[in-house]
Amino acid sequence: MDIGKRLYELPQLQGVEWYYKASFDKANRTSLKGERGVGMSDGIKAFTTIKQECPNIKLTTDVHECWQLSELSEYVDVIQIPAFLCRQTDLITTAAEYFDTVHIKKGQWIGPNNIVIAVDKIKEANPDCQAWISDRGSNFGYDKLIVDFDIVDELKEHYDKVLLDCTHSTQRSRKVYGVQANLALAKRYFKAAPLFEYDGVFAETHTNPQNSVSDKDSQIPLEELPNLLDIQYRINNENLIRI
Repeated sequence: MDIGKRLYELPQLQGVEWYYKASFDKANRTSLKGERGVGMSDGIKAFTTIKQECPNIKLTTDVHECWQLSELSEYVDVIQIPAFLCRQTDLITTAAEYFDTVHIKKGQWIGPNNIVIAVDKIKEANPDCQAWISDRGSNFGYDKLIVDFDIVDELKEHYDKVLLDCTHSTQRSRKVYGVQANLALAKRYFKAAPLFEYDGVFAETHTNPQNSVSDKDSQIPLEELPNLLDIQYRINNENLIRI
């Protein structure tokens, strides 16, 4: 939670809408040997601590099973549906019953005309629930993702907020089992999001990316984030959502 506290103190994030995301369980890791996380019980303790130490901070986390949602709703402001679970009806509808905002990561294999169906699931379960979506890239062949900026308008016709996942959308499959990513491209996506009228951005950051437990190649060094935010503000001074 140290990174969340550091973000909380950034001048560039004062007075704007932003959320700190932390995962208690990385249930969809590429490798069986990948670190999973601290578990739900310790995760909730961490959420409680940072809420106490950073008043008014807004939190989000991802969920993988329906039974987790009831307890998480007491500690988390926005719940995230992982990309690989973006069509799981029970998970989406239950999330909408417990949360005021459900944030779906668009699966990289699914087109905008199909992912909009998830909005119906959310609104049917809770008409007042906000439906957000993050574009985390689309498959381009077997082992590459691209960002198709052409789908933004179509998604915005259905979702309350459309975000760009600047870091995961740069992932590439390795020849050896695993993934790699492109940090330089992630930074360009971060700066470009306002130009293509996304409502917000999702980005991973770390004080020392090479020591992080996942996504080492695409995590934006925390020390570089203030400059990137300044550039983003100069491009578009409106209040983008930042996760």
